[in-house]
Amino acid sequence: MNERKIEQEKFWKVRAKQYNELQWANEKNYLNAVVEAGDFKKNHLVLDVGTGTGIVLHAIAPKVHEIIGLDISQAMLEHSNWQNNKYFVKRDIREPFFHESVFDRVVARMAFHHIIEDTHKAVDECYRILKPGGKFILSEGIPPNKQVKKDYIEIFKLKEERITFMPEDLKEMMKRAGFKNIRTSTYVMARMSVNNWLEKSGLPTQKQDKIFEMHICAPDYFKKAYNMKIIRGDCLIDIKYVIIVGEK
Repeated sequence: MNERKIEQEKFWKVRAKQYNELQWANEKNYLNAVVEAGDFKKNHLVLDVGTGTGIVLHAIAPKVHEIIGLDISQAMLEHSNWQNNKYFVKRDIREPFFHESVFDRVVARMAFHHIIEDTHKAVDECYRILKPGGKFILSEGIPPNKQVKKDYIEIFKLKEERITFMPEDLKEMMKRAGFKNIRTSTYVMARMSVNNWLEKSGLPTQKQDKIFEMHICAPDYFKKAYNMKIIRGDCLIDIKYVIIVGEK
């Protein structure tokens, strides 16, 4: 195992411990928005890329024939639940593993911002393993507008290594991979607790405090964009997500 993969596993081992307690990850309306975008059927075979602890997978499972969760982290997969029509594979989506044209749907919620290198390979692989007419449902958190993108990047630099996407970036990646009939929607999660996000992050307290300070001391345009409220020592913000669906 190379040094980068070792560091990745350490990162996810820490995060896995409290991942299922994250407010944003479990917010029902966001989960429902992703599930509804997939138009899942009872005969479908589905792949959930970057499944983590399987939160999205468990939401989809009752609607389909079988679903497979794919993730690079053994620690995250150990917090998932193997039963009924649910299966899990420790694998990187950039490394071909499945046969061509086998899945009816491929889903990736909040996974692609972690694919720092060769991101296009991950999108290409999602296209390759889909059946003709199959759909790729891709969802990511995005800055609420272009004005705050720089602030968004600076905050996340303290938390993790990641890519910051705008909707047009994701749409262009899907187009290049060959997807057609691409449609985009957004979902705004109101009043997400910054305290919950930081306390369940596994970050050292010093970093948590710095990120919290960056929120409450942010410029007015940032606070307005996030509809920020400070209530009983917590910082509540509205988080914007994009959901993009492309067809093979």
